Amino acid sequence: MFSLRSKSKSARIASAATLLLAVCLILVAAIPALAAAAPAEGEEPPLPQIAFEPGGYDFGLHEVNRENSQTSFQLRNVGSVPAPIYSILPVGSGSSAFWTGNSDCFNHALEPGETCSIQVSFNPYEVAPFSVQLRAESERGTSFTATLSGEGGRPELTAATNPANFGSLPVGSGGATKTIDVTNEGNMPGGAFIAIISGGAVGSFHLLDENCTGIPLSPDATCNLQVSFDPISGGAKTARLFLAGDGEGGAQITLTGVGLESASQAGGAQPPQVGAAGAQLQAQTKPRRKRRNR
Repeated sequence: MFSLRSKSKSARIASAATLLLAVCLILVAAIPALAAAAPAEGEEPPLPQIAFEPGGYDFGLHEVNRENSQTSFQLRNVGSVPAPIYSILPVGSGSSAFWTGNSDCFNHALEPGETCSIQVSFNPYEVAPFSVQLRAESERGTSFTATLSGEGGRPELTAATNPANFGSLPVGSGGATKTIDVTNEGNMPGGAFIAIISGGAVGSFHLLDENCTGIPLSPDATCNLQVSFDPISGGAKTARLFLAGDGEGGAQITLTGVGLESASQAGGAQPPQVGAAGAQLQAQTKPRRKRRNR
């Protein structure tokens, strides 16, 4: 008779056979995909594929040598093989205005779909636009890039007339006043926080009024300074009108003029002139010599 034990054993064998058949079917279905993924004999495996996210970044306008700006990029393995990252550096003309910071991209190869990040900073060193590439190097000489851009700026205060020449004026005449126009010829707002006259003949030049300090000037905007020249002595006079700017945005304007002295002011008084009548009177009052008897 067919025993219960025999029946149980047959069931186990059938289950094992079913499982084996399922595994075989799975392997058969996977063979085409495996064959497609595996390189043919003599072919190299696929190259790494990395994408920057975002693909570029514009840092905008920043003051030269003063303002730093920072952003972060993600690098994603968009390929089918692991992608080690060996270096990430800015490259191109002007690349020294950019540099990389903290990153977790170098401790292991990125698996397909995996990401890492890197910080990038910008600080312009001249008034100019900058455009470079952020390049990541991977296996077998592969490289991938993102675009970096930014611009360096600076306020630049420039006087319409420099030097400002007041001409020649008599000492003690009350002087003359000039209005000096100053324009921001730079590419970003800026201004001055103090205006002073210094150096040289500071006693002969005076700043009477101005609207250049304390208010930032936009590019192409103009402010004015009223300066008087009242020489306190004779001779050529020179001084400096200095606008102390916030950072590198200041200006220096040369002030010139000549003081004219009168003869009495110069200390050169001349002796009184003797006219014809005076000469005749002198001759009449001059004592005569006595004649000697021979």
